[in-house]
Amino acid sequence: MTDTPVKTIKELREASEASEAQAKKDKAALLEAAVQEAMTSTAYGHLSAVAREAGIAAQYLRTLIEDKEPGWLDRAAEEREAAKAERGKPKGRAAKGGGGRAARPRKSGAAAA
Repeated sequence: MTDTPVKTIKELREASEASEAQAKKDKAALLEAAVQEAMTSTAYGHLSAVAREAGIAAQYLRTLIEDKEPGWLDRAAEEREAAKAERGKPKGRAAKGGGGRAARPRKSGAAAA
C-alpha cells in the first residue's frame, strides 16, 4: 500500500460544499452573460444560438430575459416584423403595378393540351 494521505469524510464534504458553491457562482455568471448576449440582437435565431452556446434551453433563456426586462421579447418580435415588412416592400416596376411575373409561352405538344 502507498503512503498517500486519505481524506476524511469531513474533509471530502467540505471540499464538495466548496465546489458546489463555486459551481453555483459559475452558473449564475454563465446565465447572466447569456442574457446579456441574447439581448444584443433581435435577429431571428440569435436567442436560440446563444442558448445553444450556453448549453441551456432557449425557453429557459426567454424566461430569464423576461424576468430581467419584461416586454423585451415582444419588442424584439415587433422589430423583426417591422424589418421583415420593410424588406418585403416591392421595388422597381412591381411597385408601380406593372410588374409581376411575365407570362411564358406554352410549349407545344402534350403540355399545351
